[in-house]
Amino acid sequence: MYEISATIIDDFSQNGFVVTENVLTPEEIARYGAAVDREVNKRTVDDTRTVADKSTYEQSFIQCMRLWETSAVVRELSFHPALASIASQLLSEPELLLWQDQALYKEPGGRETTPHQDQPFWPIGDAPLVSAWIPFTDVTIESGAMAYVPGSHLVGKLKVVDITHTTDPYDILNDPALEGRAAETTEVKAGSVIWHHGFTVHQAHANNTEKVRRVFTTVYLARGYPRAKAWPVFPLDRAGVGVGELMEGEGMPQVWPTPNKLPEPPAQRGQTTGPQQ
Repeated sequence: MYEISATIIDDFSQNGFVVTENVLTPEEIARYGAAVDREVNKRTVDDTRTVADKSTYEQSFIQCMRLWETSAVVRELSFHPALASIASQLLSEPELLLWQDQALYKEPGGRETTPHQDQPFWPIGDAPLVSAWIPFTDVTIESGAMAYVPGSHLVGKLKVVDITHTTDPYDILNDPALEGRAAETTEVKAGSVIWHHGFTVHQAHANNTEKVRRVFTTVYLARGYPRAKAWPVFPLDRAGVGVGELMEGEGMPQVWPTPNKLPEPPAQRGQTTGPQQ
């Protein structure tokens, strides 16, 4: 178990985001980063568009999902016991499932990621959920660092920000419930991990450098909570989870406590690129 301090847990509880330093070794960063690079390259090899030719959403990042299902090396990262242990401690939940993993590679010239909350995209109600944001290189404000609104997770669900289908989404930063609080930029070193709660309002800066911002994320969901709504979402629909039924099954394997062996990918891989909803 990767122990974190009470201070880190308290900071996460109060602010809805926190950095844990030096979680992964330089050797792990190099190995996992190369594996994610290979998966992103395979899935985007036929896309020759420039950033300017892409949709507003696609200009924010290249998004490739569920890499654990197609790469044995990436699977090791998604089920890394240190990550799962930290997630369990931050949420104060004894058992966690993998909701999804994804690469979020922001190209040179990539626009800022629109401010939003993650959890309202999904029909999971207020089930405890946390994301790990794992950079493979140091990330600065110039290369696309994240920014979080402190304490915004305590407000709960705000209006859904449609970041995938509109060029003029809801301006969540001016939602009255946030009382004018600004997002705080969080630069981070490779090997460290930023964590944010499912209801934390967050965004990312544009990438104004000449290199791709290479980031991988894993999203962990507490076991034992029912599906709240019926609208379509790939993980729950693939597993055949109905409204009111516990969220678990194919494609949402246990990550904590650490399984005795890494799970085999589901036979039906399905959605591996595209919007995270």
